[in-house]
Amino acid sequence: MRIFVSYARVDRAYCVKIAQVLDFHDVWYDQKLTSGDQWWKEIQRRIEWCEGLIYLISSDSLASQYCRNEFETAQALGKHVFPVLIDRKAEIPEDFRILHYIDLTNGLTVEAVHDLLRSIYMAEQQDWVKKTAGTGENDTPASSGDTGRSALTAVVSAMEMGQYAQAIELIQELKARNEKPVFIDLDKMLAQAEESLAVEQNRRQMEREYRDIYHLIRTPITYTIGIEAFSKFHETYPDYDPDNLSVHLHGKRPSPSGARKRLNEVSSRIPLLEWCDIPSGKVRIESGGRGAEQVDRFLMARYPVTNMQYHLFLRAPNGYCDPRWWDFAPEARAWRDSAIRPQASVFKGADRPRENVNWYDARAYCNWLSAVLKVKIVLPTLRQRQRSVMGDDNRSFPWGDIFDKDRCNTRESGIRMTTVVNRYSSGVSPYGVYDLSGNVWEWCQDTVPDADPSNETGYKVVVHGGAFLSPHTRAHVAHYLLVPPQTGYASIGFRVICVNWDDAQA
Repeated sequence: MRIFVSYARVDRAYCVKIAQVLDFHDVWYDQKLTSGDQWWKEIQRRIEWCEGLIYLISSDSLASQYCRNEFETAQALGKHVFPVLIDRKAEIPEDFRILHYIDLTNGLTVEAVHDLLRSIYMAEQQDWVKKTAGTGENDTPASSGDTGRSALTAVVSAMEMGQYAQAIELIQELKARNEKPVFIDLDKMLAQAEESLAVEQNRRQMEREYRDIYHLIRTPITYTIGIEAFSKFHETYPDYDPDNLSVHLHGKRPSPSGARKRLNEVSSRIPLLEWCDIPSGKVRIESGGRGAEQVDRFLMARYPVTNMQYHLFLRAPNGYCDPRWWDFAPEARAWRDSAIRPQASVFKGADRPRENVNWYDARAYCNWLSAVLKVKIVLPTLRQRQRSVMGDDNRSFPWGDIFDKDRCNTRESGIRMTTVVNRYSSGVSPYGVYDLSGNVWEWCQDTVPDADPSNETGYKVVVHGGAFLSPHTRAHVAHYLLVPPQTGYASIGFRVICVNWDDAQA
């Protein structure tokens, strides 16, 4: 596609990055103007030339009359317009709100880039269908058949990517041109797309309502309002409660002790550090001939440790550089002394899981966080992770016994990299824990002797949960791997638990 990028001067660096991402398209922006060009005349010519205009939304671009003129000219010419939000402080005008805009305020993440590329792809498909439709009198039967098949391919692609509104529009275009495949019922396809769109809209509305109620209940001053709202919500959606809010409907309002209250307050200063209460219970794993094992109550971090959380450890004066956190084992201290600098994460983004950390790194982080929070923070054991997944009904995955690729990030998702840790709200465990299956493997406390002479430590460590490259069978609750402790991969991260807060047995 021929693409024109409209942007404010101060956003030039962002424009260049986006142009690089779209290098397989024909991208033009005004830095390509040559000396002597009549500036606005060339801009108009390029807008006429392009098939789509990307408008980088920022406070500066919205204040620029030149950018607004480019946008309005493109709209008047019937060009595709792709609004891209790059400044979260920008107040989006009404004429942009009616368009689907791509959110790049968190950077060029895989989700945002995928959203932009998908929008461009769908626009190309629409243009192709319109161009190949012809007038009817000059079309041969072969070209007409090819057009129908290509248009239907676009419909299937849109359905596959969850773009049901786009699919409906494409089907309606086919029906308007009286395109009637011999064996395919367009009315049934349209009905399926409309039904899927309604289901998707209902799901998103449900999740938004639930998340708003969750924050009401977490805030003391709005607690009662939140409970009333959740009671009504629960009547409509009795099976959706990823954060186990239903416990608030029974009995008195929870009243945490001073220690638990303090832990919540201090943890709130660290982005996305929240705690889920995992009650005591049995873990029943039939493999290996072992019966049910009792697991005592503990608190588990709602999310894996994120890039931002680990960054605080790296930058704190008493953090990564403090030798105290590495004294738990001679080999850990030796590794730390030999490391020139900590390994960087492979996938950037504050809310992605921190990966490329070995077992020593993860345990040192726990020791540092223990000092910060003044409680005992450790890695979970394998049985504690399994308890968090299985709950009391011995489920195979956090959400149930049937694997669902839309509830976690495994190989089946096709994403092929990590995702933000709070993405899969429909894939939480019975206790509200995210990403216990998929995204990244997570280090456990458990070690197993290893006789391999190439492994100088003499032991390996359990990792559990599967990762973005793993088939779903490895994300099953019973599956785990054994890995040398000094290993650092882009597919291995960790999360923490708390085991000694004062009101643990309340």
